[in-house]
Amino acid sequence: MKQIAFLRLILQTGKVAGDVQRKTPILVESEETVEMALNRHGTYALMFSCPAPFKAVAGKLGPIFISSGYWIYVGSAFGPGGLRSRLSHHLKPSHRPHWHLDYIKSALRPVELWTTTDPVKREHDWAAVLSALNGASRPIRGFGATDCTCRSHLIHLPRLPDFYRFTMQVCREIPVHGPLSRFDLTKEAFIA
Repeated sequence: MKQIAFLRLILQTGKVAGDVQRKTPILVESEETVEMALNRHGTYALMFSCPAPFKAVAGKLGPIFISSGYWIYVGSAFGPGGLRSRLSHHLKPSHRPHWHLDYIKSALRPVELWTTTDPVKREHDWAAVLSALNGASRPIRGFGATDCTCRSHLIHLPRLPDFYRFTMQVCREIPVHGPLSRFDLTKEAFIA
């Protein structure tokens, strides 16, 4: 049996500007909904703690410096295997690095995972919302963002962001955004 960390899914309906409906997050835990979410396509924010600073060489980006604190990698999984396949890759050691994250993840500790199965790729929106949080920065230009105009899809924060506040901000900026899920990777092992 697969062990899956906690999922918190938000599904409260509220009204926005006239009769338009939107989904607003409310916390619910269910292993069954975790399985359903992982078997679909979507967008994710994978959060890591970094207890000590280090240097790495991230492929064509070259030498980079990772400071202590929290690092959030935002991406999307719309290819074969969806979220399960992509997250399984990101949470296991990489013998042949493919994504920028593969070059640094072994020195980081995964702590949380936020996802949405919204059919629209939301990685650029999420990176923008996360980078606007108090204390956030995107110090490594191009990290995870070589195929778009974003500065970076890797965000540094001095402390772990609040999921509820993030979902409220996302719902304000994108009223048609789908439900969001939260996995606490410190409680149990995430085995995809």
